[in-house]
Amino acid sequence: MEKLAPEERQQIILDLLQSEGKVLAIDLATRLNTTEATIRRDLRYLSDNGLCKRIHGGALAKSAIIATPLERKLISSDEKKALAIAALRLIKNNQVIFLDSSTTHLLLADLLPQDKNLTVVTNSINIAAHLLDRSGIRTIVLGGELNSLIGGAVDSKAIQELAILKFDLALVGVCSWSSESGFSAVDYQDAQFKRILVDRAGEIAVLCTQDKIDKFAPYKIMDTEDIDHLILYENSDSQLEKQVTDAGGAIFYNEGTV
Repeated sequence: MEKLAPEERQQIILDLLQSEGKVLAIDLATRLNTTEATIRRDLRYLSDNGLCKRIHGGALAKSAIIATPLERKLISSDEKKALAIAALRLIKNNQVIFLDSSTTHLLLADLLPQDKNLTVVTNSINIAAHLLDRSGIRTIVLGGELNSLIGGAVDSKAIQELAILKFDLALVGVCSWSSESGFSAVDYQDAQFKRILVDRAGEIAVLCTQDKIDKFAPYKIMDTEDIDHLILYENSDSQLEKQVTDAGGAIFYNEGTV
């Protein structure tokens, strides 16, 4: 391959990020017939211009960059509310439920019935605050250092407290799903926390907005077949839906169930 101009290399890198979600400097250097130092300069330039996120040894696509809790609250808010309403059909009397830190779960917390003798455990201060005035719901908050990007505690103390509890139902927030990787998260500690959560739950539910399907995040949470319930906004005949039903999981939509 001929030596490419910086603009040509950077466009190829962006195209690869779009299709693969993640690139490694060592691989790019081989593909583009240049040095790793040159690739690192390209990645630094793209990152400085908000076009990707640099990680050790490479970069992530911009779509995989985690938003702040406030930014996430503003994204697909109508869709998230519809998912929260649809998730209510999973709630049964006397359940112990875990709601991890998620803007969709925050909407669900506001909708939980007060007459079902529910116990809600959460690592989110925001979710706990919304449940304060719900007199019919017992609320337990895990301790630990708050992660400002996650909006909750996911450190070793939170994991230690999580590991001694059991839940009838865990609602697990995800950053992305792909057929190759299953459900993933952008933050390493968050993914580690969620993997423990999955092990402690009798049933697992995921409320998944359309913007997370066929996307990439670096840290795996669980395989597709690990979930029992998938909540989607609408039936789109996606590979995600096929894999869940093939594994015996139930899918709920905002307008009904299949």
